[in-house]
Amino acid sequence: MTNALSVAELAIYIALAFPTVYLIIKHGRQGLLGWLFLFIFCTLRIIGSALAINNASPTASIISSVGLSPLLLAASGILHEARIYRISGLDQKLEWALSLFYHIFVIGGVALTAAGSAKLQKHQQPIEKAENIVKAGISILTICWAALVGGTFISFVTPARKSAGGRAGTTLLKTISFALIFIGIRVFYSLVYLCTQKQNLNPTTGSLATRVILGFLVELIPVICLIVAGFITQSASRNYRQECELPIAHKSPSPVSVSQT
Repeated sequence: MTNALSVAELAIYIALAFPTVYLIIKHGRQGLLGWLFLFIFCTLRIIGSALAINNASPTASIISSVGLSPLLLAASGILHEARIYRISGLDQKLEWALSLFYHIFVIGGVALTAAGSAKLQKHQQPIEKAENIVKAGISILTICWAALVGGTFISFVTPARKSAGGRAGTTLLKTISFALIFIGIRVFYSLVYLCTQKQNLNPTTGSLATRVILGFLVELIPVICLIVAGFITQSASRNYRQECELPIAHKSPSPVSVSQT
């Protein structure tokens, strides 16, 4: 059954990788970060499940632990895209700076998690130091998830643009809000496992029910939701460019022209 789950995961993420590449192209520069990292997440899941089919190697376990970071970065990138479409007068330079800082923070967390997990898998001494490194790394990723929740809430309470681009941004924002519920479950599952090292919670060798519910499904659901939202909003980048290129007179008619009509 364990191999069957790995085979199913391999097949599903191979199938999901192709529409993700299409969405990278359709969403253009504004959505590049989000959809590119979603593709990277699918790729890591393909590699991890392929390694786990014949042997639950330490490499597969490490990939499973660090594979969460591209999902966080994908949600962050799509949130960035949604904010650009939805919020009028957004300081895009500041947005890109915040996005870069967030990426550095996530990469730092995943680097600590991967380094600590590798030492634990190889049973290197001292074990306590490796455990502390892992706990620090997954704690950083948990903070990153909380930051995404906060950023999504702030984006919701900010007035939206009354345009096709604004509506597309709202669609992406609603999808991210839903996806973050499942991503949060996955984050806290990793937090509990890496802090307790209970083998029944191991993402590659643990019980089948735990792997399916807390690992496989809580990752697959947000990925599918984001891809569906990506197809619904695939014209958002083009609409946004057209709206930005409109003359000011076309965006908001002057009082004089309105009174003359």
